Amino acid sequence: MSTTGPDDQDTAKPSFRDSVTAGLVQKALEPLLRAVREEVAAARREVSARAKGARTGLVLTGAAVAFALTTLVLLAGFVVALLALALPVWAATGITLVVFAVVTGVLATVGVRGIRRGVPPVPKDTLRAAKDRVARTSDEAARD
Repeated sequence: MSTTGPDDQDTAKPSFRDSVTAGLVQKALEPLLRAVREEVAAARREVSARAKGARTGLVLTGAAVAFALTTLVLLAGFVVALLALALPVWAATGITLVVFAVVTGVLATVGVRGIRRGVPPVPKDTLRAAKDRVARTSDEAARD
């Protein structure tokens, strides 16, 4: 023979007060959750747009590098030929090599700094907007 006490009935069915509390909490969190979902979607769109622009830029930069290398080889040959009119060929080649190496070093240093500034692609605008929106929503929920 089994007896049921008041504790058995409480675990089977939530009380009215618990239901009301859960409803109020859900109602209070709903605007915050909606805001978070919208900000995550905005961040995805922003990162996607930046990545698409970067991809196009990388393709065009690759083509430009190919043309630049060809131009650079021709320029080096031209400079060596001009200097060879006044100096021995080995000296003309050495001078040209040193000048091109210095320019390459400067360009590489500046390029690496630029890449470090852009990587990783963080949706800064969306993060700032999300923080503002969460603060606003929290303030509104605190007033209600």
